[in-house]
Parts: sequence; structure tokens; C-alpha cells
Amino acid sequence: MLSELQQKNVWENWLSSEMRANYFADMANHYQSWQRALTWLTLIFSSGAALAIVTDWTPLGFEWIKVVLALLTAAVSFLSLVQQNQKSAMECSDLHFRWNRLASEYEALWDDMYAGDAELKLKLLAEKTAELSRSGTAFPYRERLMLKWQDHVQRHHGLSATA
Repeated sequence: MLSELQQKNVWENWLSSEMRANYFADMANHYQSWQRALTWLTLIFSSGAALAIVTDWTPLGFEWIKVVLALLTAAVSFLSLVQQNQKSAMECSDLHFRWNRLASEYEALWDDMYAGDAELKLKLLAEKTAELSRSGTAFPYRERLMLKWQDHVQRHHGLSATA
């Protein structure tokens, strides 16, 4: 059986895990959107450069367009490579999944907090929480985004919204 303080801890960690799961899902979407935009820009610039070179077409006075399109293609490709948005999106997706699973485990403990092994389960969940928190430190903290998901989770659970 969990003490009153431990019960409060389970409740807060359950909500916190839900917030983080939603936060990392949003971050994954952000990185995927960036990657998609960079891919399209690379395609557009490289197609324009190839067309200008192959057809030897340039509007009068715009001979520099071939060089600019080629440089833009290289710059966007370089940015895409350096940012590694695809990798970040995958890592955020994994963190979303793991935080979501942890939230479910806290919810299950909340429903069974009077069991004899509840304290042991809480201890194991605290270790998982610490490990997941460490895993997420590679990503920037976006306070406004976290507050968005905090507000969402609190409303979902019938709590007052953040100020």
C-alpha cells in the first residue's frame, strides 16, 4: 500500500509522463516537417539547376541562375545532413512511445495502489522515469510547447488549466 505522499507522486508522475509523451510526439512531427521541407527544397533547386544546365536555358541577364541554383541545392542538402532531422524524429518517436508506456504503467499503479507490491512497483517506475529523463536531454526544451501539453493533459483529467 502506498502512503499519501507516494499516491500524490504516482498521480503527478502519471500526468507528467503523459505530458512528455505528447511533447515528444509533437517534437517528432516538427523534425519530420523540417525534413520534408528540406527534401522538397533540394528537389526543386536541383531540378531547376539540372534544367538550366541541360537545356542551356537562362533568361537574358540571368546567367548566374545556374550557379545560384546549384549553390542553393548544395546548401540545403548540407543543412539537411547537418541537422539530421530524420534521426531526431525517430528518437522523438521512440521517446513518445516510451513515455506513453510509462504513463500507462503509472495509471495501472494508480488503479492498484493498495496492492502489497505497490511500493516496489513505484520504485521501479521511478527508475524508468529517471532513465527516460536522461534520454530526453539531447533535445531542446521548448517551454511553450511543454505548457501546451501540460494544459491539454490537465484539461483531459479535469484539472484547471495553467495560468
